[in-house]
Amino acid sequence: MTQDEDYYFGVRWSVNGIPSALSIHSILLNFQGSPAHFDRRLPLSQYIKAGKNVLSFNTWQLNYDPSIELRLSLLYWKFGENPNTEAKTAFEVVMFPGNEHSDPEILLLDPAAPLQPRESEIHFDIGEKFDTLQVSFNNRQSMPTWCWEQGDVLQDNAATRNSLTHEYRRLYELFEARDNDALMEASSTMIRELAQASGEPEAYVRHRASFTMFFDSPDVFRLDDFPENPLELNLAANNRVAWLTREGVAVPIRFEHVGNEERISNVRLYFIHRNGQWEICR
Repeated sequence: MTQDEDYYFGVRWSVNGIPSALSIHSILLNFQGSPAHFDRRLPLSQYIKAGKNVLSFNTWQLNYDPSIELRLSLLYWKFGENPNTEAKTAFEVVMFPGNEHSDPEILLLDPAAPLQPRESEIHFDIGEKFDTLQVSFNNRQSMPTWCWEQGDVLQDNAATRNSLTHEYRRLYELFEARDNDALMEASSTMIRELAQASGEPEAYVRHRASFTMFFDSPDVFRLDDFPENPLELNLAANNRVAWLTREGVAVPIRFEHVGNEERISNVRLYFIHRNGQWEICR
């Protein structure tokens, strides 16, 4: 991505009183397991490819009040602009799941924006475990080919899970040793691509990705034990991205907040497999 010519992308989403999760290409971006009211933004360039992209806004509620509203917008801005105050809205979708026979509605559309909704592929689906507002859109801007597009196609089986578990255990040992340099080296693909997707220097992205905050404050953060039970394999992005979870969306490597057992900082890593080895991609 070039700073002078290309746009940078983000997503804005809000809910008013229900649990929710947001994913792109089935890669989890955010999880809110308890009912909440919020209006959030995230940079998204590193997850967007040229052509078709798919966002999934999941909720789980036995009965939706008519006032419940799901709102999702795609944003774009130029390098140097403040994405919180100067980003433009490419399009905005709203859904009222508590209204009978309600369908998602595009409230705002900028026909000049590089991101355009695929209107026939925007729908709200009722599922057994959760419901999904699916928003498909086209990106008319050329993009780099990201690592999550390039990994091997993975099989959903015990061999893949066991191999990835071994890689998690190797990284866990680096966390135990508080070896931030080795962890940053293991994250080099992610750091390089996040710098490319944000326009920021790699050194700045590396600093933001660093785990020194956890390592320098052992009285505040305690590395949780690596789980003994078999972990669950998760696949996304056409089975090219993988990660493991223990229970729910909790991940194998995480820090407990000393004195507050309810607070957990998950080290959420997304892997690809290429050239015979696992790589941290996001």
